[in-house]
Amino acid sequence: MLYLRSSRNWLISFTALLFFLIVIPANADDSTISLPPLNPSPLIESAPGGLPQMETGEQLPSFDQPNINVFKDPQGKYTITFPQGTTQQPGPDDDIVAFSLPDQAKAYIPKVANPEANQEAFLDIEDDILGQGGNKVGQSIIQVGDRTAQVNLYGMEGSALSDMTGEEFTQNLMYAIIMVLYPNTNLMTIIILPKDTYNNAQSWILETIKGVVFQ
Repeated sequence: MLYLRSSRNWLISFTALLFFLIVIPANADDSTISLPPLNPSPLIESAPGGLPQMETGEQLPSFDQPNINVFKDPQGKYTITFPQGTTQQPGPDDDIVAFSLPDQAKAYIPKVANPEANQEAFLDIEDDILGQGGNKVGQSIIQVGDRTAQVNLYGMEGSALSDMTGEEFTQNLMYAIIMVLYPNTNLMTIIILPKDTYNNAQSWILETIKGVVFQ
């Protein structure tokens, strides 16, 4: 089982209420898919088709060259294409691969041993968020080739996020946390970005989620 930094260090406190989103209709096709805004809503909704608004000693994954926005799992199980301008950054610990992305976003890929450990880590992180004052804003299911991705959206204030990750985020600024689980695989991605940039980042977030290729 994997934790971000450690499962219980992910969150210390969540101090702000989240903005709930308008979820894309379930019958939207790929040509109309877009991320809903983080608008207030009294309910958590599920929207198929759109985003809601390691083993010890294993080698760290690395970018291909020269196309540095393409990331390959060292075990050869998947490939992710991030948007242009992405750079790999030092992770909060050896079990996390971290990236800097456009729109002031950061992404994290936990290293896990197998699909069961991946599912367990996903649930543990969610339990930490909800158990320490965070809010679940929405969720959706997105088709990725012949697989699906479960996408959960949460939010938190910057100082709490800094305490959670050990990295620098802006105090009193609200952030969106997008957790993406690819069931029955060892891949989970976590994207964190300011709430105010979430809408503008919709297209590349969807492209990144949907563009994963499994071997």
